[in-house]
Amino acid sequence: MIQKFLFPKNTYNTSASIALLILRVAFAAAFMTHGWVKLTHFDATVQNFAPMGGAVTAVLVTFAEFFCSIGVMTGFLYRLALIPMIIDMTVAFLLAHGARLTGENNGEMAFLYLIGFIALMIMGTGKYAVDQFLVKKGQ
Repeated sequence: MIQKFLFPKNTYNTSASIALLILRVAFAAAFMTHGWVKLTHFDATVQNFAPMGGAVTAVLVTFAEFFCSIGVMTGFLYRLALIPMIIDMTVAFLLAHGARLTGENNGEMAFLYLIGFIALMIMGTGKYAVDQFLVKKGQ
């Protein structure tokens, strides 16, 4: 069951797989920029997250935003990589932004990432992903 979740059989045609590849790379690359800033300015990141758990939270958020984005872009452990990203954006939208879509300090961007990541989780990788290569090699 876990293997089917992590490495589902691809049933998409070429054009759908190309569309998924574009969506994966675009969402993950944009998200990765947020993680890169946190990673390269980690002391400031820890200070910013002090009210929400400090260093532990900073490490978890940076991991989700930077390192998990690499997994999503490449399609390596794709669904596993999406889980921390979805949790990150759920917490950001609900707690950090008070579930507000408008006004000052709104969570519109967190909400859009969250919906995109959930959709990507449901759709899977498409043909062009490391996970699909691993599935074929394992057969």
